[in-house]
Amino acid sequence: MEIRVVDFDILTKNFSNYQEGIINLARVRDSFIKKMNPIKEEMESIIKAANSGLILDQKSQQQNNERFSQLQESAMGIDNEFKATMRTEQDNLNKKTYDELSAIIEEWSTGKGIDMIMGKMEVVWCSSLVDITDSILESLKEKNLYKEFNEKEEDVKKEATIEEIG
Repeated sequence: MEIRVVDFDILTKNFSNYQEGIINLARVRDSFIKKMNPIKEEMESIIKAANSGLILDQKSQQQNNERFSQLQESAMGIDNEFKATMRTEQDNLNKKTYDELSAIIEEWSTGKGIDMIMGKMEVVWCSSLVDITDSILESLKEKNLYKEFNEKEEDVKKEATIEEIG
């Protein structure tokens, strides 16, 4: 029985379709941030006004409290929608990526007398002779589906997101 292993994590990170999917997820995230910003700004202005020392009449205080509660509810609704949307989008991206890479791996293995290809994460030990990750990366390059993963680039994207939210 001919068995090979592949590092799916490496393939995924360098798979251009997956990287495009990650960019799309960032766009979805950004659209939710844009939805949330006006609410956040209005809430901050209510807090700032309350902390300014300016004395408001009872009716104005009550209106501000009610408006703040409405904004909180809106923000929670947007946050829940964001979480559900991101979870669905991420799940769809993972499934699509797995299916596409599986097809490429299957195509690569056809005619090579290989009986089974396993993910490297599930293997306790194997000889480097059975690891086909580099061969599959070459297949991705031949199909113009390879884009080298850049960890620093990913860190910059995450930092930008944190700054936008904060």
